[in-house]
Amino acid sequence: MRTPPTTARPCAAATEAGRWRVRRAFFLSFLLLGVALFVFACSRTEPQAALEASVRKLQFALEEKNVQGVLSLLAEDFAAPAPEDGREWARRTMLMMFSRYQNIRIMVLSSESRIDAQASDRAVSNAKVALIGAEGLIPDNARQFQVRMGWIRNGEDWKLTRLEWE
Repeated sequence: MRTPPTTARPCAAATEAGRWRVRRAFFLSFLLLGVALFVFACSRTEPQAALEASVRKLQFALEEKNVQGVLSLLAEDFAAPAPEDGREWARRTMLMMFSRYQNIRIMVLSSESRIDAQASDRAVSNAKVALIGAEGLIPDNARQFQVRMGWIRNGEDWKLTRLEWE
């Protein structure tokens, strides 16, 4: 007895192949859309991300007592609160504080950084920070400050132009 040929197998295979093509096309479309959104988002926030990275570098360099690291983030015309060369004032102030306190911790309680809408190479950061100093392991001095920082973009990097605190 001869059985009729079954056509179920080729149809199932064709249906599965069609589903695979649809899934692959959907996945590739989704992937391309994701890449396009990522590139668009990165290009728009790149200066903001670089600014926030500079703020974090400044905090880290201060906590590590890295005088050269801090000085590398200062603009050549950094303005000091005292009537003298800003970079030299910053260097002397750091050396004095670092020699006085064995451990320094900077806790950022709140912060906001924004790029100037009129001049995209200028930015301002405002932060509320707690400066905690210790001669040994136990903190013996803690104070809160409201800090305002002025920044200027130098190529891809942001440099600190002024620092004010209350």
